Amino acid sequence: MTEAIWLTEYRDTRVWLDRADAGFIASRLGGRITIRREVTSEEYFLNPAQFVGVVTLPSGRRLECQSKVPVGNLFHMLAIASGIESPFRDEAIGVDRLDELLEFVVDHFTGLVERRIDRGLYRAYVEREDNLSSVRGRIGIAEDVRRNHVLRHRTWCRFDEFTWDIPENQVVRQVVHLLGGWVQRPDLRLRLRRIDGTLAEVSPTTMPASAIDRFTYHRLNDDYRPIHRLCRLFLAGSSLSEHEGPIDFRAFLIDMNRLFEAFVTEVLRARAPVRTRLRSQSQLFLGHEKKVEMRPDLAVDRDGTTVLVADCKYKRLDASEFRHHDVYQLLAYCVAADVDRGLLIYPAHTDPIHHEVRIRHVPIAIRHTSIDLGGSLESLGRACDGLATDVFDWTD
Repeated sequence: MTEAIWLTEYRDTRVWLDRADAGFIASRLGGRITIRREVTSEEYFLNPAQFVGVVTLPSGRRLECQSKVPVGNLFHMLAIASGIESPFRDEAIGVDRLDELLEFVVDHFTGLVERRIDRGLYRAYVEREDNLSSVRGRIGIAEDVRRNHVLRHRTWCRFDEFTWDIPENQVVRQVVHLLGGWVQRPDLRLRLRRIDGTLAEVSPTTMPASAIDRFTYHRLNDDYRPIHRLCRLFLAGSSLSEHEGPIDFRAFLIDMNRLFEAFVTEVLRARAPVRTRLRSQSQLFLGHEKKVEMRPDLAVDRDGTTVLVADCKYKRLDASEFRHHDVYQLLAYCVAADVDRGLLIYPAHTDPIHHEVRIRHVPIAIRHTSIDLGGSLESLGRACDGLATDVFDWTD
């Protein structure tokens, strides 16, 4: 049994690490898990901040970064934010540990890919260029003269090829290959390796998660949507950044700040009344001549006019507490958007939060509200309904 090191979000944990494990955390996970050496011993302090998930260390030990949100509710948040279908969400409610949850998601992803392979992979025409011994398609005259001006037994051709070696399948193989080296269950690892072998003719790639957002769907590949949504989830969790690339699935870490923002956005979007539209990360400028760019988490439009801006903050805030810098930031958003209402949304840790601050000298009011992510899944649903009521009643 692999030894687990249990961490909790935003909490220091004292652990013993060998040099290889400590070096891996410092060099590869430094932007996510902070590590500090204990002065008087060979131990370290680890703090995962807002990240939750599983990391396999070079020694084989596993970091288990736990959320304060119950695992079932955490999966519900992931499912809502990622657009995962309802039946799948219901099946995962009984999972109690985060590592079990992740393998449950991998199992579901594997089944989706297996069923698509049984039906046949999606193929499309792709333009190719190659120096061929016989003419195929169109001759690229300029390139042919440049490459073949001495040896004329080859011709530079441009042609369309009907192939399954396309980005829609390449990203699936990329994720299958990565997952095959990460999961612990032998039967699941075997299924993934079989799929990887079946996809051997699909080129290996290292696509970032954002590449999936550029895919388009139609009747021939529409059933790729849930597969690609899960691919995006896995790639986003396994990459330190879009620039640093994947880390071979030694780590799957969820940024709870981003998840909370995406979850709240989808909850409100699904409950928005008629003539109301939500925009996320819309561009604003505080200064003239497009100076001081800003992007609030949410903007609420009523009949085409912005009436409220909101920011989601995944941090602990007690019922009687204010975070002044959060208020300052949201006040700037209100000024830039020319609205008189701003909303700060926090997770509820103790009592529900409901405050309002009326700003002096300007007609702007800023409210604090919260959503309880704990309790049962049913209570989370009621909390989502209550949040939507608070937000949209204030925009009337």
